[in-house]
Amino acid sequence: MNESQKTIDPVCGKSVHPDECRFRSDDENGTYYFCSKDCQNKFDKADAKTKKGFWARYTERLKDIQCSRTSQDCK
Repeated sequence: MNESQKTIDPVCGKSVHPDECRFRSDDENGTYYFCSKDCQNKFDKADAKTKKGFWARYTERLKDIQCSRTSQDCK
């Protein structure tokens, strides 16, 4: 499994592979992938303020993931 193909569970911070993930939710910001039904339920039941906190932690964690694509691949 290629690290660049993984994403982060916004609730617990675990790395998950979108193609192999059974737990996902959508909102106005996009699709989120979860490691477990418990994390998905926490996200789905959260109010807007809590989701904003999940989102802030999620984007901070994404900064730690290194992109292995070259600038040519990103065009």
